[in-house]
Amino acid sequence: MKLRFFAVLATTPRLLRLVWSASPPFLIISLLTTLGASLLPALQLYVGKLTIDQILATIGQPSSQWSGVFILVALTLALTLITDGLKELATYGGQVLSDRFNLYASNLLLRQATRLDLAHYEIPEFYDLLSRAQQSGSTYPVRALASFTSFLGHSVKLLTLAGLMLSFSPLATLLLLFTSIPAFLIGVKFSGKRFKVLRRQTQSGRFADYLQRILTHQDFAKEIRLFNLTDHLLKRWYDVKFVFNQEVEQLSARQALARSSANLLAKLGFYLTYSWIVVQTLQAQITIGSLTMYAGAFRQAQGSVQGMLEDIASLYEVNLFVGQFFDFLDLEPYVKNCDRPQPFPSKIQQGLELKAVSFTYPGSQKASLTGLDLTIYPGESIALVGVNGAGKTTLLKLLTRFYDVTAGEITVDGIPLQDFDLATLRQNVGIIFQDFARYHLTVAENIGFGNIKFHDDLARIRQAGIAAGADEMIRDFDGGYQTMLGKIFPEGRELSGGQWQKVGLARAFMSDAQILILDEPTAALDAIAEYDLFQRFRQLAAGKITFLVSHRFSTVRMADRIVVLEGGQIREIGSHQELMNHQGLYAQMFTLQSSSYDL
Repeated sequence: MKLRFFAVLATTPRLLRLVWSASPPFLIISLLTTLGASLLPALQLYVGKLTIDQILATIGQPSSQWSGVFILVALTLALTLITDGLKELATYGGQVLSDRFNLYASNLLLRQATRLDLAHYEIPEFYDLLSRAQQSGSTYPVRALASFTSFLGHSVKLLTLAGLMLSFSPLATLLLLFTSIPAFLIGVKFSGKRFKVLRRQTQSGRFADYLQRILTHQDFAKEIRLFNLTDHLLKRWYDVKFVFNQEVEQLSARQALARSSANLLAKLGFYLTYSWIVVQTLQAQITIGSLTMYAGAFRQAQGSVQGMLEDIASLYEVNLFVGQFFDFLDLEPYVKNCDRPQPFPSKIQQGLELKAVSFTYPGSQKASLTGLDLTIYPGESIALVGVNGAGKTTLLKLLTRFYDVTAGEITVDGIPLQDFDLATLRQNVGIIFQDFARYHLTVAENIGFGNIKFHDDLARIRQAGIAAGADEMIRDFDGGYQTMLGKIFPEGRELSGGQWQKVGLARAFMSDAQILILDEPTAALDAIAEYDLFQRFRQLAAGKITFLVSHRFSTVRMADRIVVLEGGQIREIGSHQELMNHQGLYAQMFTLQSSSYDL
């Protein structure tokens, strides 16, 4: 327990450095105002003692002798105003610091989430860690700072009061300290229990959040109403949340009972000390002013001791949670840049080559691709064909280095992909996946994201729209290229599947990439739009290496060569006519599809 306690607190310096990075000026303001306010209580008590003693000494004296009393009253007022001012400044500084840190921490978390590669997103445990980081990173670091500054304030306050208490009785001082310790031990114990409960609830909590998203998101709205799913899903969500609340309530009840016992002991400690002070006053060993000063000193000191110990317990609890935030920030991507990346060829001369390429997804026991050998020459168009799960999209992910190959290598002009800078490589590989993102932003942004350097170049964006056959459709919108898409925000326009696909294709055509990949680009287009698209595509892709994935053989047969994948391996390669003459898997699939048109 001892080692665990100090190991957890050891992350506090890193936590404070994180808060410092968010806003150094307001961190300094927060610390200075807290420390300044902590120096005043002992002085206020001493001035209060002098005031009472002066009043007692002045009773019955002429008014000309009252000036000393009112000077002390004025001094008390000044100290009170200074204390109030420091508290208000501390509140303001703390609020600004909290807001700035929340922005800073959220930025860190989002940047880290986008820095990590797809392999992390294939693992359920990653989502647990992400969820914990999101919960821990927003408020807990600020709570840690509040506990730390509070601890410093209580420490300074206790030190200033220590002289007053020790001048009365060292033994009474020790009594007060020891009776405050049980509350600290209880705080640490239940902090650990609360952390374990919330950590255990992470996965179920994510499931409840997912159910809540289903109940409130547009994508599910039609089916929920059509299949009358509301009561079923709502009950599942409620059951998970109810169990959460039950666990937390039971823990809180046990903690409240334990804290009540600890507080009773602390109160007994104070009132024993207070009785001692009263006895000395009755014996005329100290004055009435000293009675109020010592009683106030011991009361505030006990509050400071308890506050210090509670702050340490709070720091322990907060560090448990913030540790999860740091665990997420410490994750490293699996796909990284090499130390000295080589420049990508300004124009591909030899082509792209796959040499005995194999790949297995993280956490999977079965290889998705096995021993692929393929050379694609500059300007060549390759169609990838195969049943679902054959490995087509997986191969495309390897070409963009979303993953690194498990065995073998992929080269461009003889240079392995791992030797290129990641950002430069992806600038030279333009791709539109079948599950391309549909941003609920403007049309221009949806297209411009295909080449972020030109995301505000409307002429270039429109040219991409024309290339994808989307320009006429977009110009019919009331806002043209500034039309907001989706129904999440006001004045948004929802598109059909085919219209979205044209916008997605326009995004791909924004790229200057030498390698262009289209994954099921015409799945939502009608036959006329598909034919029109590929006539333009052949012109725009002239001189580039192109990969095309499609289940429509009318599209596939336009490629220079067709690669047939089955079970993660290359089964056939050739032109449409060559593969039809071969009478293999391709011919079988083509015949089955074409026969459906004869019905």
